[in-house]
Amino acid sequence: MNGIYLTEEGKKEIEAKIAELQKENELPTHAAIPSLYKYYQGRIDMLQEILSSATILPVEESWNDVLGNTERDDCVYSCKSNCPNGVIIEPKE
Repeated sequence: MNGIYLTEEGKKEIEAKIAELQKENELPTHAAIPSLYKYYQGRIDMLQEILSSATILPVEESWNDVLGNTERDDCVYSCKSNCPNGVIIEPKE
């Protein structure tokens, strides 16, 4: 899979969901019903595949931290070289 971008927070949410599904899939009822076990295992495998192929985006508080220069051409070049996969800018509250 290509083109999947996650924040660190999104990655942690998926990891928590995987842990929850794994715990649920260890229940004795799931072992007794093969189709139920396979259903949960399929969901776990899908989420693990997403995590293994996702790009985790860095999070910055301001454009100044990302770009470091105010001139337009330099800023674009700087951003592309420092953060080739992109960046998420968090709004100030």
